[in-house]
Amino acid sequence: MLHGLAVPVPTVFDPDGAIDPGASGAFVRTIASAGADHILLLGALGESALVEDAERRILLESTLESLPAKSDAWVGVGAPGTRRSVRLALAAEEAGAAALIAAPPYGLRLTTDALAHYYQAIREATKIPIVVENAPALAGSTLTPELVHRLARERVIDGITDGSGFLESVAGFLRGAPEGFAVFSGEDALALAAVEKGAAGAALPSANVVPKLGVALVRAARAHETARANELQVLVTRVGEAIRSGPFPATVKFLAGQAWGARVGYRSPGEPLTPEEERTVLGTFEPLRPVLRPFL
Repeated sequence: MLHGLAVPVPTVFDPDGAIDPGASGAFVRTIASAGADHILLLGALGESALVEDAERRILLESTLESLPAKSDAWVGVGAPGTRRSVRLALAAEEAGAAALIAAPPYGLRLTTDALAHYYQAIREATKIPIVVENAPALAGSTLTPELVHRLARERVIDGITDGSGFLESVAGFLRGAPEGFAVFSGEDALALAAVEKGAAGAALPSANVVPKLGVALVRAARAHETARANELQVLVTRVGEAIRSGPFPATVKFLAGQAWGARVGYRSPGEPLTPEEERTVLGTFEPLRPVLRPFL
């Protein structure tokens, strides 16, 4: 189950900044219908810190109902406190999540034992797979291969998405991993290289903008269609560069609207792009339209 293309999707708000269940459902339905295997809800790109617990329930109900049978949902449950993470994990499991995405507690610098206890508490409370998220730029703690492999051998966790931006980091989680442990690269530019090294798939922010392109890349990479995969990786990397040319994650929403007409919305402090930022982002993205047309 833990393989293929995972897409960390944004949370869609209405013009007043409230959760928009209809638009959220339409967004994930478009991504899943393009062939994405997994939809990642309420992660960093999904602005989980801005969503209240009661709103999470509404969002999960609307989005899970919108998914076609061939796709499933992984739900972010990372939080500063273990008790809240456990509570979020139980709610996600009850709502029908196929897996949990558990980033380390943000805003804290924790010991290895404290991190282990955090994940063990989530495991003891739930039955569905746990995929940990290594995102050093967004969390105070960096996960090490030693800790991750130990938790995998103890059957506490089942996979990891690595958003460090370094191929060597992905390779470190692959080397010595227990059989069946799933490693995903969370960096657009590293998708092909990670799969070639043995990753189970990739978690691609760029697939929000051009979903069919992300699907095609991961499928070609996993099928060892090297020439085709190399061509597709160049395009995915360039879309990723366009995303990074503006603020995160607002630029993902903006480009999804530009590329395929996605209904998007924002909640403070995740404000929409300014006119100057829009011009900068479009200056990077618009030259790609001719080569992206077959995937739009």
